Parts: sequence; C-alpha cells; structure tokens
Amino acid sequence: MKKRAKQYTKEFIARAVELAAQSEAPVAEVARDLSVQYGTLYNWMAKAGKIKKPMSVAAAAPQTDAAMKAELERLRRELEEVKKERDFLKKAAAFFAQQNK
Repeated sequence: MKKRAKQYTKEFIARAVELAAQSEAPVAEVARDLSVQYGTLYNWMAKAGKIKKPMSVAAAAPQTDAAMKAELERLRRELEEVKKERDFLKKAAAFFAQQNK
C-alpha cells in the first residue's frame, strides 16, 4: 500500500518559505525544525523565487592588497605549523609502531 504524501496548507508553506529565507540557518536545518523534508522546502523556496545563494569565494576573500598579503602570511604560518605537527605525528607513529613489534 502506498504512502500518501503529506498535505500542507498554503499558509504553512508561505510561512515556512519566509522563515527559511529570513533565517541565518541553512535550509536543511530549518526544514528539520519544521519536520519537513529538505527537498520539499527547497522546492517551495524555488517556486517562490527565494533560493538562498551560497556566499561565493570571491565575496568572502579580502579585497585590498594589504588584506590579501596579511591573509597570505597568516596562511603560510598556519601551513608551517601544520607541517611541523604532521612530521611530529609521523615520528610518533613510527616510534609506537616499533614499540609494538
């Protein structure tokens, strides 16, 4: 026997779309809170023309040369730290592997 699709009122749909559009939370989280399938809420939003667009990488990137240089320097320092941690963990893993033999 087939399951019948849930029926939602127009008012519920309109309020759900507005809530999802105005919320800072992802659409999936809003859908869970409303006990609605993500795809269903997303389709309602598409029909209403209120699809949330993800922030592009260009919009999130620093705009000035100074900001870009500072970000590059921060990332280089972070990369160096991560490389040191990785090397330490490799040595520790090798040490413990030899201890277990």
